Amino acid sequence: MAYFDLLPNEILENIFQYLYFKERKRLCSVCCRWNSILFSDQYLRRHVVFHIEGSRLLDTKKPVHRVYQALSLKIESQWNNEMMKNLRLVNTISPNLEYLRLENWGSDHQLGSIFDSLDLAKIRQLHFTGTCDTVSGLLCVFMSNLDILKINVHHVQYFNLCAPNLVELFLYVRSEDHLDLLSQFADQLIKLTVVFDSKNGYFFFNLRFPRLSELAIDRSMKGMIKSDQDISIAFFKRHKQLRKLHLSIKFIDSYVMQEVYENVPNLTDLKIQVSEGTIELSSVSKLLKLEKLAVTAEKVYLLSHKFPKLKQLQLGSAETGPGTFVYGLENLMLLDSLRTLILHNVMFYPEVLKLTPVYNVRILHINNYKRLLENHLQILVKRFPAVYKLKISSCPGFTLHEVEKLKKMNPRMKISFDEVRFGQFLKQ
Repeated sequence: MAYFDLLPNEILENIFQYLYFKERKRLCSVCCRWNSILFSDQYLRRHVVFHIEGSRLLDTKKPVHRVYQALSLKIESQWNNEMMKNLRLVNTISPNLEYLRLENWGSDHQLGSIFDSLDLAKIRQLHFTGTCDTVSGLLCVFMSNLDILKINVHHVQYFNLCAPNLVELFLYVRSEDHLDLLSQFADQLIKLTVVFDSKNGYFFFNLRFPRLSELAIDRSMKGMIKSDQDISIAFFKRHKQLRKLHLSIKFIDSYVMQEVYENVPNLTDLKIQVSEGTIELSSVSKLLKLEKLAVTAEKVYLLSHKFPKLKQLQLGSAETGPGTFVYGLENLMLLDSLRTLILHNVMFYPEVLKLTPVYNVRILHINNYKRLLENHLQILVKRFPAVYKLKISSCPGFTLHEVEKLKKMNPRMKISFDEVRFGQFLKQ
């Protein structure tokens, strides 16, 4: 304990960052100094959300020793006096509220009462789920400092939000009313994520976002085919300024994919996820500024194309049950700038045994293999002799015994992994 007293607060904060919340709570009773460092304003702002759920009444007899800038509020369908009492205490617990996660299953005047009870002036992030159903008319909310909005609600036609500084939006699209809400902020958004609840895209591809630099589209229930190529290609022609694009779709026609990428030449971050079909990277090769690339499909062809600035390549995904088959792994030799390779349950054909060693990859991640064969991993380590960091995650059956063998092959390599015991992962 004496040695810890000699350490400055900044060093102790770096040490305590490895602790979980329950461990911090136990240690805060050691002394006043530890209490102030373990639950500093900086830690509370970034990691702690005060949760109020339903009619569970807060204890008003206990004094509030800390204030919280992040609040989670769950409203049940049954409105009662206990919930109203909790709302009156919110401004005491969170006088400078910056983050609000609201889950509402009430209706009528209840939602208006919630917003009236909160100080909305300083909120910068709002995550809103549940329903906006109200029979009393349109609900108008003004949030002058709101930067980020995540909304996944029903009956959004009753919700009118004025947020002049909003730049990032996550929207779960269920009807045209949701896109009407989106169109209100089209001129100011920089980051946008849209998730479609059905095959219908409504009029999304007719919209224009002049400031948008990061876009994620989830249409996993429908593919991009030639029948709608004109409207989708025209959409990307209007958004040449995009720097980051994530596409999650059922399948995509190779012609449409090539035309889309030709119209967004400034991409530095691209993620393609399809549940059916094959992805050939020949259509991506014209993206000369690409630095991060993630591809998820049943089959992926790594053809002999150079990406002069590509630093990180991710293949496969935890969601792909049987795994992703990769052809042409030897073409990784052509990616001179590649430093990080992430493999999620990727299957290789026997040609990998003939792979010439690749010396540009420095960091290798092996994730989500249901059965990771020792021989398989040793082959990969031999083919990437310059790797100095190896991370193995969610791979049942991999133990410390295999780690020792890999270290003998490359003594300079640092290895981190999850060891499975009794059905639980133990981080090493």
